Amino acid sequence: MKIPDGNSSLPTEAVWQRTTLRVAFVFATLFLIAMAALARPQYPNQDRDRDRSFDRGFIHVSHERMAVDFGGGNGGRPSPDAVCEENSVAVGFHVQTGEYFNTAWLDCVHIRRDGDLGDEVRMTGRTGSPGGRPVHDASCPPGMVLRGLRGRTGASIDEAVGICSPLHEIAERREHIRTEPTQPVARPNAGGHPAGAECQIGSVITGFHSNSGEYMDHLWVNCSELRRGE
Repeated sequence: MKIPDGNSSLPTEAVWQRTTLRVAFVFATLFLIAMAALARPQYPNQDRDRDRSFDRGFIHVSHERMAVDFGGGNGGRPSPDAVCEENSVAVGFHVQTGEYFNTAWLDCVHIRRDGDLGDEVRMTGRTGSPGGRPVHDASCPPGMVLRGLRGRTGASIDEAVGICSPLHEIAERREHIRTEPTQPVARPNAGGHPAGAECQIGSVITGFHSNSGEYMDHLWVNCSELRRGE
């Protein structure tokens, strides 16, 4: 009979010791992670407000403007632009007409720090040629801003309808966003052919530019990009 060697159990004991050390190391690591998490200050409301500010707020209007052609005739000369104030966007417009469009100007609203539209509406100066009598108003629904025009043009401006969308959806650069029209503004006996001018994705109307003589011959919209977190 072979007498068992007293050292034959050492390999098993070594494996057991290594396993024990590994388990202890894992538990120690988890313990340190848990302690570090508990030691970190927790500000749930502050974090939530910061996320909301990033997602919905801190929208700024670029100082750069890009003119987009709405249409009209080839006559007239450049008129002073109708321009919103700094960090403001257009929410509607007005047109004074006689036989044709004479002057146009915008209603503008400042963007608040929380990213929502302010309550005070300010009018721009007028672009075009003085004249006419009736003043026609076109306004976006609450919470929406102008991002384009549709209508009809020929040798002048025959009709204009504003294209409105929610400010935050424009700022999020969605390709498909909600759209609502303003009231249509048309000159007497309007004709012409379909016309339109729409700001690129992420941009809104912040001004009008026109060429005018006896009346408004040609119209452009000035578009500015909405930027976040700057």
